[in-house]
Amino acid sequence: MSNNENQRSSGILNSLKRLIFEDDQTSSAPQSPAPAAPTQEKLSNPKPTYNSVAQPVASGKTPPPIPITANDGSTDLKEMKLKVYAILEKLNEQGVDFFEVWNAAAAMGKVEENTLKAAYTSLKFVDSSLSKEKLVATGTNYANKLKATIAKESEQKQEEKRRTEQDRSMEIANLNSEIKALTENINKLQDDLQKKQTALGQINEKYEPKIKEIEQKITIGNAAVDEVITEINNALHMINQSIT
Repeated sequence: MSNNENQRSSGILNSLKRLIFEDDQTSSAPQSPAPAAPTQEKLSNPKPTYNSVAQPVASGKTPPPIPITANDGSTDLKEMKLKVYAILEKLNEQGVDFFEVWNAAAAMGKVEENTLKAAYTSLKFVDSSLSKEKLVATGTNYANKLKATIAKESEQKQEEKRRTEQDRSMEIANLNSEIKALTENINKLQDDLQKKQTALGQINEKYEPKIKEIEQKITIGNAAVDEVITEINNALHMINQSIT
C-alpha cells in the first residue's frame, strides 16, 4: 500500500470523530474549502475506500462483534459515539458512497447542506456511479445496520438486566430472611436477659432468710457451747475445791 493509501486509510472518519469533541460547531465557524477535484491519475485508477480498523466489507455483511454498551464503565455519550463510529468503519463498503461523502463534509468543519453538496460534487469525480439515489440508499443501509446492531445488543443487555434484577431480588430475600432470624434471636435474648435481670433482683430475697437462719443457728450453737463449757468449768472448779 502506498503512502497516500496509508494516509487515506488512517484518516477515514477522523473528521466525524473530531466533530463530537468540538464545542463550537456554529455556522459562523470557519470552514475548510471544498475538496479539490481528483487528479487524472485518481480518475483513471479509482481505489476502494479503506478505513482505520479493517478492510472494506462486502455489502450485506452483518456488523462485527464490537459491543457498543460494553461493561467498561463508560457512560459518556461521546465515548459511546466513538464506539458507534468504530462499528460504522467496519461496515464501510467498497467504493464511494454516503460514508465518504459524510466524512468529507465533516472535514470541511460541519456537516450541512453546503459541505455535503461540495463533498458530493468532488467525490463524484472519483466514482461516476455516485448519485443522490446511491447516497440515500447506502446511508439508509448504514443506519439500518447500526440499528440492528444496537437492537441485538439491547436485547442482550435486557437479559443481563433481568438476571441482575433476579440476583438482587434473591439477595434481598436472603437478607430479609437472615434479618428476621437475627431479630427473633435478639428478641429471645432480650427476653432471656430480662428474666435473668429479674432473677438477679430477687436473689437476696430468695437467700436472705436461709442465711439468717444459718447465722441464728451458729449464734445459738455458740451460746449453748459457751454455757455448757461454763458449766463444765464450774464443775471442775468445785471438784478442785472439794475433792482432795
